[in-house]
Amino acid sequence: MTTSLLKRYTVLIIFISIFPLLLTLCTKPDKNLVYGPDNPDPYPANRDVAVLDSIQPVTVYPTEAATIFGAGFYTDAKDKNFVWFDLARAEVIDVMENRIVVEVPVPPNTINPDFLFKDAIDVKISLPGSFDWSNSIPFIFKPMAHVYEVKVYPAQQDESKFTTPRGLAFDTFGNIYLMNQRTRTVFLDNPDKERSIFAFLARFDGGLRTGPDGALYGSGNSANTVYKIPQAGGSFEEWATVPNPWGMDFDDKGNLFVVDEGNGNLYIVSSQAVVEKVAELPGDEKKEYCRIFDDNIYVSANTATSGFFLRLPLTGAGVGSADTVEVGIEGFVKDLTFGLDGSIYFTGVEAGVNGVYKYETSTETLKKLVELSGNLGFLSWFDKFLYISNMTGSDTINDHIYQVLIYDNESAPYHGR
Repeated sequence: MTTSLLKRYTVLIIFISIFPLLLTLCTKPDKNLVYGPDNPDPYPANRDVAVLDSIQPVTVYPTEAATIFGAGFYTDAKDKNFVWFDLARAEVIDVMENRIVVEVPVPPNTINPDFLFKDAIDVKISLPGSFDWSNSIPFIFKPMAHVYEVKVYPAQQDESKFTTPRGLAFDTFGNIYLMNQRTRTVFLDNPDKERSIFAFLARFDGGLRTGPDGALYGSGNSANTVYKIPQAGGSFEEWATVPNPWGMDFDDKGNLFVVDEGNGNLYIVSSQAVVEKVAELPGDEKKEYCRIFDDNIYVSANTATSGFFLRLPLTGAGVGSADTVEVGIEGFVKDLTFGLDGSIYFTGVEAGVNGVYKYETSTETLKKLVELSGNLGFLSWFDKFLYISNMTGSDTINDHIYQVLIYDNESAPYHGR
């Protein structure tokens, strides 16, 4: 074969080889392979980002949800909206074009549980096909309330149900002491939530406080007795005789102040168990709970329609004259404690609803933090939580202690721990 014929033959073979490809390039493709008005791209690369306007939190976490308002959310599949609270992804409950409802992530379902205690965290959303995140908006956690498990106790007890809880107290090690009034038993939970029987009392129906000596003090209201339980637990002594003791608190000198809730009087008990009546509290309102803060003792005072606290300055001779601290609640006030900034945290009942309140003394403003069921009683503050006894007194296993997260403050010191 000549060179000329060989070249022509080679060109023919190459043309035959690429001819189908040329036909493919010149043929109009199937319209189903092209995204357009008749066949939209389900994940377009040029989708606009979502725009966030605001977020509406609910009163109690983690049992409810928050609603994020804005525009551009992905409505075809709610789980395609990626909603982030700091480093934790929120579960999407419902979505519409202008709002999205999510379950707020809280421990143990978060990577970084410390974000609960920031002033605010960033919330942002990404959508399928968007080039970027949405704008960020701040979110502030409101108090989180849940039940501290105190329901079932050692089986060797004939009456092991935790009913009619009364006083509760903490020591410096983070141990919590819980009083089961029905069985007259004080239980001790260590920080690892291991539970043991700390002591049995002859009678008990009031408050608990740990003293500066490490002992535990309890008020036997119906026995007119303040009990003392040594730091090791087990035994107890009838330490002081005080009429109708209920609320108690230590001052920085080691004296125990006790409210006589039957007669509306205030007593002081020295570290040597010397008892002295230091005040007949003014007014006909029922006096029950007390707390010492900034060289004053505050005592709850209640009528059917209004509650307030009496404030008496501590003096070398006992207490001075009482004045009134109105906190703006139209109902009962109960136990109280203080934040470092002087805010009063207290339990109360307004229009038949139990709640935990914060009264900011600097601005004289009242906030309801959470609504809780039951007959709320004694409270104590440790770490980032208020602990509150539910004194419902039913014969079920449903009586309990509440924990309420305090995200914006720290506890004022308790002089007994």
